[in-house]
Amino acid sequence: MALVYIEQLEDMSVEQMQKTHEDEIKILNDIDYLAFDVDRGEATLEELESKVNEYIDHVKAHFTNEERLMQKYDFPSYDMHKTAHDMFLEELNLAVKQWKRYENIEKITNFVRKTPEWIVLHVNTVDVPTANYLAKKMDQA
Repeated sequence: MALVYIEQLEDMSVEQMQKTHEDEIKILNDIDYLAFDVDRGEATLEELESKVNEYIDHVKAHFTNEERLMQKYDFPSYDMHKTAHDMFLEELNLAVKQWKRYENIEKITNFVRKTPEWIVLHVNTVDVPTANYLAKKMDQA
């Protein structure tokens, strides 16, 4: 069973945003599967750490791109949306610091396993209206 399914998310009216969310969900589910595989001795800790690092890089690029689009098209709720991203990144960075400090991968995999609820809520209530606004502005450009 996956942590999160793309079907839980509303479709985005901006294709690059849709693709980014689909990719992120795949990475999250891969981390969860790898964590179980490490516990069973079927994957290495290095493989899991590599996937976690891919997720961290993906999240940062994801947020940076959304924020760039919001600024480019003068999204009126930019500050609120960026604050949500900043808060998520703060929690992610804390989980990474704990993982590194205690050399315990569970510090980050536990965070990853909690993120689907945030992602579904954020995408469906914040990203969808943002994408709708951006799509209209892009059509006018």
